[in-house]
Amino acid sequence: MKVQGIWESMSAVIYEIDDKCYFYNKEHNEMPYLSTGQEVSASQLGSPYKVIRRVGVYPELAFSPEMKEVDRIVERV
Repeated sequence: MKVQGIWESMSAVIYEIDDKCYFYNKEHNEMPYLSTGQEVSASQLGSPYKVIRRVGVYPELAFSPEMKEVDRIVERV
């Protein structure tokens, strides 16, 4: 599985991996810290808030306008 896109807001992170989007709530879900293009295994994905099957070419159209596309998610200490 390969990370194809990442979107982030103040409260959420969405990873597009293969044909699914993995949603993480920053306050309530332990989330992985990944980069675009990175190969990942199912065990690295932990327990996302929600997983949806990607339908169509542009999944970002379904996201809140505050979601911005980023290259990586970095753990903040």
